[in-house]
Formats: sequence, C-alpha cells, structure tokens
Amino acid sequence: MWIIFSNHVLNTALLGWFVAQFLKGLLASVKEKKFLLERFFGSGGMPSSHSSLVTSLLTMIFITKGFASAEFAIAAVFWFITTYDAGGVRYEVGEQAKIINQIIINDDKIDREKLFKELMGHTKPEILGGCLLGAAIAIVYWFAFLK
Repeated sequence: MWIIFSNHVLNTALLGWFVAQFLKGLLASVKEKKFLLERFFGSGGMPSSHSSLVTSLLTMIFITKGFASAEFAIAAVFWFITTYDAGGVRYEVGEQAKIINQIIINDDKIDREKLFKELMGHTKPEILGGCLLGAAIAIVYWFAFLK
C-alpha cells in the first residue's frame, strides 16, 4: 500500500526539493515583508531546490551504495549537469530576460504583458546553499530512518 515510501533514496531527493522550495518561499516572504505564494513554487532564489534535490540524491546514494557504485557515478554526473546548468545557462537566461524586459518596458509599441521570467537560474551562493541543505537532509534522513 505505501510502497512508494519504501524507496529511501527517492524519498530523500523529494524531501530535499520540498524543503528547499519551502525555505525559498519563506525567505522571500520574510525579505519582502509580505506573503509571496509564487516563490514557494517558482524557480530561482535561495536555496536552489534543483541543487538540494540532486545533492540529497547523491549523498544518500553515497551513504547507501558507496563511492565506487554505478549508482553513485550516475548520480554524480546528474549532479554536475544540474548544478552547472542552474548556475550557468539558466542564470544567464534570467540575466538576458532582465535586459529584454527593460527594453519592453521602455518601448510603448511592445505589449508589457509579455515580460519574460527573470528568476530562472541561481547565483553561486544559492547553489551552494541548496547543496549544503541537500547533503544535510540526506544525512539527517539516514540517521532518522536507516541507521
């Protein structure tokens, strides 16, 4: 019945994503001094939920399968691609969106309803925050449920 909860590696990864998304929304709401529902679901911001998810996954596989396992190798490659993309390509897309949006706002001939999403990627501290959070979640999960 509850077979989905028997996969501790998957549970840890999903928990890493969920906690990061919750913290992202909470931190943004506190910073802006108003409740920002969209920050609980959106991309970009502190901490990186992508980095938290893949680091939770990588850490739990390291704990349960070891460094020399094929599962760890796959997770490590997945971790590298995800964190590199979050801080590289997706971050640059967000920076370009800011510039394009300024052009749109300053041009009366362009529909202002078509602004681009600016929070796409992450800064290095946001990625580091997500990685630290993800590793901590995997370690706490392991101590709480598997040790």
